[in-house]
Amino acid sequence: MRKVFFVSLIVLSLALAGSGWAQTLKIGAPQPMTGPDAPFGAKFKKAYDLAVKEINAAGGVNGKKIEVIIEDHQAKNPLAATVTEKLINQVKVLIITGGRASGQAVEIASVAQRLKCPYLVDHPSADIITSKGFEWVFRNNPTGSIYPQAFNKFISETPGAMPKSAAVVYDNTVFGKTIANSAMVFLKSKNVPLVNNEAYQVNTLDFKPLMTKVKANKPDFLLMVAVSTTDAILLTRHAKEIGVSPRAFVGFGGGFGVADFTTELGPLSENVFSSAAWSGNPNDPATKAFYKKFYDTYKIYPKEHEVEGYAAIYIMADAFKRAKFTGNLAADRDAIRKSLLGTDMTTVFGKVKFGNWSGPLGDKYTNQNIYSPEHSVLAQWKGGKLLNVWPKANAEVEYVFPDPSTKK
Repeated sequence: MRKVFFVSLIVLSLALAGSGWAQTLKIGAPQPMTGPDAPFGAKFKKAYDLAVKEINAAGGVNGKKIEVIIEDHQAKNPLAATVTEKLINQVKVLIITGGRASGQAVEIASVAQRLKCPYLVDHPSADIITSKGFEWVFRNNPTGSIYPQAFNKFISETPGAMPKSAAVVYDNTVFGKTIANSAMVFLKSKNVPLVNNEAYQVNTLDFKPLMTKVKANKPDFLLMVAVSTTDAILLTRHAKEIGVSPRAFVGFGGGFGVADFTTELGPLSENVFSSAAWSGNPNDPATKAFYKKFYDTYKIYPKEHEVEGYAAIYIMADAFKRAKFTGNLAADRDAIRKSLLGTDMTTVFGKVKFGNWSGPLGDKYTNQNIYSPEHSVLAQWKGGKLLNVWPKANAEVEYVFPDPSTKK
């Protein structure tokens, strides 16, 4: 009898160990920890670590610790799929987050849907990620077609700001094409002439030939989309070195929204705009407190990526708290999926509630945060800091327009 009892305990222990929540509530995060996008992976790791530390120090979730297990996909789409399968099938995580870029997230979403594991997107923005009808995929951050919304409002609501013409330059990734298309659709609706429509390969080393073409058309605005920080830096540097002189240089998140942009460009980054997902409302006391806490911990100010990653951990912790776990991994993943459907909360990133609705370009979203349209902001590089300038309710400083460094 003692032998049977002992064997039963072993079987129960193995079952609980395999459930993914016996000791900890495991979250899998495919991120680029090496390779060209490693700085972005480091940003998300800092955000995850801070949130996990806070939650676990407060007693965890229903008495259980949470843990984020990062797998490096090196910014390679096929590898993103491989490490996601590893996290789901071998590590046996309860849920996936992360991804970093849209190309990798598309792969992660497909694997998560096929293997029936929830995937909470924290940053990748391509509309297609939540417009394929995937019931296991959820997204908190705005889609790529929403990124230009703050820019659109700025040029529509600011006297004299509607472009007389525009050049649009974008990388040929899902990220680049999605955002550029959204921006161009809006500009065409306002009868703004598009004098350049230029796609380029990611990690192009010399943009001078392309910018020479742009300069020849004398655009009133230069719009640039770059998922790569290096591309964003070189696009801006070469445009200014060639003598492109629009009234405004406008980026759209990605490489235009990270500190390396201004560190490498110095004065050349001054007054460059970036219209993208916001970093929470900087005028909200809770968000201000988070900014301070993050700076005190890491000596850097959080922006879009860090705020998104930190918020994602709290969204998942909330879902864990409300889920009815059974010890069966498949059932527990489904319980988390159902719990996410009932999410209705506010994080430092903003309000969160997942729903099905249509995006700016008509995409039919599934499990996309219904408050996403409120989470786009136009920011501007000033004195080495990326500060919100539009809409006015979220502005940290006054905008500078037209760019005084160029003369029309």
